[in-house]
Amino acid sequence: MAKGGTPTPSSISTASKNQRDLKKKLLERDGWFSRVGYVMDFDAPAHITPIPGAAASVLEAALIIPLSASKNHSLRRTLSIFAGQDMEVLLTAANINDSSNALLLASDTHRYYFGAFRFGLECRDKKYFIRRLAEDRVLNGDVLAHVDGEEILFGQESHEIAKPSPLLCNVHLAVGHVLRNSGAAEMISKILQDEESFNDGNVDGDYWYRVSASYLDRELTALQGFDTLAMDDNMDADTDGNLSRSSRHTIST
Repeated sequence: MAKGGTPTPSSISTASKNQRDLKKKLLERDGWFSRVGYVMDFDAPAHITPIPGAAASVLEAALIIPLSASKNHSLRRTLSIFAGQDMEVLLTAANINDSSNALLLASDTHRYYFGAFRFGLECRDKKYFIRRLAEDRVLNGDVLAHVDGEEILFGQESHEIAKPSPLLCNVHLAVGHVLRNSGAAEMISKILQDEESFNDGNVDGDYWYRVSASYLDRELTALQGFDTLAMDDNMDADTDGNLSRSSRHTIST
């Protein structure tokens, strides 16, 4: 794609197909309802009974770690610091477009709440818990349908499809803590949304420098002094994805 140009039709087609294929897997894994908010997908078959009081909407495959990370070494390096381990293999394009890096969400909840780090998922002992990262007054009904710390269940329909990666969920949550506590979350969210609208990050030159996932790395580097605010002390380390307490300090190394 030419510098400053628009996505090519073939790239849009590929991205749409990847999204459809991933959503199909998540529907097989979790059913026709989002696990956050219990929203029913508009395309649910007629025999699917709506949950009383819950809404219906277009559900999307919401990536925990954005696709742009697969194309940006700087961002992968920064996320590796948060994780306390090398994320290079986990963040290849094939792995990012996997059910282990995704959950079904209503489109607005995806873009303006999960993508904007207003909430996240904490994983402990192979269980998932919703964590609010913003004040209740700026959260939507999908998030407020759950008490902070409430367990979220995945894989109720199929155990054959991978559940969200505990490691990736906790990394997303850790980044959210840093950005929320520093006041940078809204800015980072806007940058990542802008990037996704430009062919999944396939932009270059000056525009790539100003609007790209690499900006996240620069912002996190600038926020090194906030490392004591970054993590919840309740996150204990294990190979299932729980962040170590020592990770609080590795951000500034």
